[in-house]
Amino acid sequence: MKNAILVPTDFSDNAWTAVIYAAHYAAKHNWQLHLLHTYHEFSNARAGIKFTEEVRTSMSETATQNMEKLETDLRVQFPDLVFTSACMLGDLSKTVLDLLQTDQYNFLIMGTKGAGHIKSATIGSNTFELIKKSPIGVLAVPQNYQHFKLEKIGLLTNFKESEAQLLRSFTARIQATLDLVLLHVTEKEESPALTDVEFWKEQIVQRFPIKNIDYCEKNAVYRLDYNMPIPKCIDWMIEKTQVDLLLVAYSRKSFFAQLFSRSLTKSIAHNLLIPTFFLRNDIKV
Repeated sequence: MKNAILVPTDFSDNAWTAVIYAAHYAAKHNWQLHLLHTYHEFSNARAGIKFTEEVRTSMSETATQNMEKLETDLRVQFPDLVFTSACMLGDLSKTVLDLLQTDQYNFLIMGTKGAGHIKSATIGSNTFELIKKSPIGVLAVPQNYQHFKLEKIGLLTNFKESEAQLLRSFTARIQATLDLVLLHVTEKEESPALTDVEFWKEQIVQRFPIKNIDYCEKNAVYRLDYNMPIPKCIDWMIEKTQVDLLLVAYSRKSFFAQLFSRSLTKSIAHNLLIPTFFLRNDIKV
């Protein structure tokens, strides 16, 4: 039975933000929390065997000490929370994907920026990599996010069935009735027909545990005197509707893939205003 949340950490402040956010989820639903830290094996052809072993031992001991401190800090804030931890040698993305095959996790929750900008395996870049590969999606938490509230969610929509799959996947996991806002970005000021919007709203209310449903749209504009690209439209709608969490169906051909194509870590770190749940649109639930 799925009753746990997996949270990778590199012991950075942003990873800690994700840990605390996940702990709120776990405490609310009486789930377990699994903390994971991975580190790469030291290898240098010019180094001697003794030196190599000393470095490996030091890396393992440092990881263990950092995890013990994280556990202590977490117990201070959540004394009744049941959680486990592991420090494992290996690649983060591969290790996480292997663990997700056990089918015991409700959510994979990650921060959006790692401990160092120059590292090749930061939490941020791995977050994007796992968004593309995770069978259960990724709930990404913005850096320095301080609030936990889950009453109103926003669904970024183009009125496609894959978005209904996304909504089903999320609501089935949390077993709660929420308010929903449909967020739609228009282009060339071509709004969908009101009858189409109302039909989609009615379909969602009939199929999912939704209390209230609203609709918000914003037109994307690309002009020298006024620039409102798709990411800014999304931010505008989030602030206007005050949703607590955003749902996004990921597709390689979507605006999301285009948005993060240049600088993955930087883009993810600087473009999330609120926690966002990403799920590949080819996953059937």
